[in-house]
Amino acid sequence: MAIDSPSSKRPDRALVLVAHGTDSPSGQATVTSLRDAVAELVPEAQVVDAYVDVQQPRLQQVVDSLVQQRIPTVIVPALLSTGYHVEVDIERAVARSELVTATPPLGPHPILAEILADRLHEAGVPPEQAVVLAAAGSSRATGVAAVRQQAEMLAALRPGTATAAFISAAQPSVEDSLVAVRAEGGKAAVAAYLLGHGVFHDRLRSHDAVVSEPIGADPRLAELVRLRYVGATDG
Repeated sequence: MAIDSPSSKRPDRALVLVAHGTDSPSGQATVTSLRDAVAELVPEAQVVDAYVDVQQPRLQQVVDSLVQQRIPTVIVPALLSTGYHVEVDIERAVARSELVTATPPLGPHPILAEILADRLHEAGVPPEQAVVLAAAGSSRATGVAAVRQQAEMLAALRPGTATAAFISAAQPSVEDSLVAVRAEGGKAAVAAYLLGHGVFHDRLRSHDAVVSEPIGADPRLAELVRLRYVGATDG
């Protein structure tokens, strides 16, 4: 469990940045970089990374340790929409103690739309070109609706259309959405609605389309984490 504390006396509050977890070294580095950036923005709290799958330390382990120390804890999901991990794993962690609260996930949010638009620009995608906003996917209606809302936010920033699509677990698929755009005589690119590199981004790159880079440890993302944390502590 990584805790940022510049002095021998640790802060008496904690921010747990919980991500999905990945085997990709690049994806892992994204989360640790984001954690370190958040620690700079929130010096009044211990900033700890935790994971719901693949990586260690697991969320429950981290929360149990903080609760045993009687440290008030805010969980900020480094997840881009609601779904099973938010509604089950994180809610279960919150239920362990009155000392633990959780914020909404990072998306949908206008800040994410700005970053997505910038990633498309960096990939050389013209503003007027249609894009497919490709998310990991969720079997839960709330998660699907959240991605569609993020697509609307992205579309508001660009003249080109933005269609929500899913890599797994939900419809429409990314492939079907690309086919639909091409059937209308258009050319489509893929906006990777992913935090970092990993198996899902690799799948996107297998499509015959320009694929943007993931959101990454953008300074604006760290600020969004801070805003979620402040919203929970001020409320």
